[in-house]
Amino acid sequence: MKRRSLFLFPLLAFPAKLFGQDPGPRRGTTRTARTNRPVDDEDTSPPKRSRNLAEDTDLTAPDDGPAAPPPESIPANFPNQAGFQWQNFSIAKYTAMDNGASPQTAIIDWIFRRTTPAPWHGDKVAVLCASKTQLRAYNSPKILKYVAEVVEQFTDSYANLLSVRVRFIAAADSRWRYAVHQRLTPVGSGPQGQQIWYTGAADAELVIQQMQVWQGFRLLGSTSVEVLNGQTLKFSRVEDRAFTGGVQREGAVGMGFQPKIEKLEEGVVLRFSPLLSHDGDTLDAAIELTTNEVRKLHPVKVLAPREVGPAEMNLDVPEVSETRLNQPVKGWPLGQTLIISAGIQPGILMDKGGLFNMRIPGTVPTATELLVVINVEIAKEKKAR
Repeated sequence: MKRRSLFLFPLLAFPAKLFGQDPGPRRGTTRTARTNRPVDDEDTSPPKRSRNLAEDTDLTAPDDGPAAPPPESIPANFPNQAGFQWQNFSIAKYTAMDNGASPQTAIIDWIFRRTTPAPWHGDKVAVLCASKTQLRAYNSPKILKYVAEVVEQFTDSYANLLSVRVRFIAAADSRWRYAVHQRLTPVGSGPQGQQIWYTGAADAELVIQQMQVWQGFRLLGSTSVEVLNGQTLKFSRVEDRAFTGGVQREGAVGMGFQPKIEKLEEGVVLRFSPLLSHDGDTLDAAIELTTNEVRKLHPVKVLAPREVGPAEMNLDVPEVSETRLNQPVKGWPLGQTLIISAGIQPGILMDKGGLFNMRIPGTVPTATELLVVINVEIAKEKKAR
């Protein structure tokens, strides 16, 4: 073997650094973060709207020709893959407004909603991570364009603070639609037949007034809060329902087994995240709505060893129904009211015992429809650009 080959063999067999480790910048050099777009105070052109994900047919398709990224933009020892680029985005302007533990999580969540997780979990190595000052991404130029648009909606938003009002309504009869259905614009539907509409604010109040005509209309809860653009809010209205779920041995000597009281939660939980468009006239919203209803407790008798009292004991078997709605709403015109029907939830958050707790037909709710009404407004005036 030639001496030159013997000299190169150890270098090929034992690399100086482990694969995937980032030793950071070399001593004596500095690296500046690359932002999503240059700042030009004299640029008077109108801002570009964020594009809809549905406009692209396949985000995982390769781009036209590999684009060679600048060498200084890729961390040392990171694999340089054809068609992929490394890009850094400054997000300190947004995270500085939130004192929470990880405000950058909202940006990551919205990037996944816009691009879907598929482009980040393929055959090629992809990166998406964020600190409180910087977001780093390594992917194709097509995906990085979506990342840049989402980051811009956070860091250069028309307004930073939004006012959100949520109302939970139990409508005794679904016939409230009769006079106002033509005023509702369909937006989407859920897996269990849930429906989503938006309508004008004045028309929404007309809808609520129309529902009040029917007996049994009930406002279950109303909450108004302010939220930073893009963050997630949680609204809930739940109550505990006690039932005898099993038996347990008492500590007292000679008592044997006794009924064990357990609890179920009945109610509605809404997770809502609004993201204002760059122009400030529309918003995208991520909606996750969960309802849980204890429809009935079925009594059953069991035998249990007891030193005191009869061996026969009464237990309850809960009849519970749950619905889930995970639906994004795109291009929601600001100033319009969103109305969500969670479907028929008989007697949710209401007494279902009936007359003398006998559940006589006509005395228990049977057609209660759960509605969620959401209003979003800008809480602050337009910022200076």
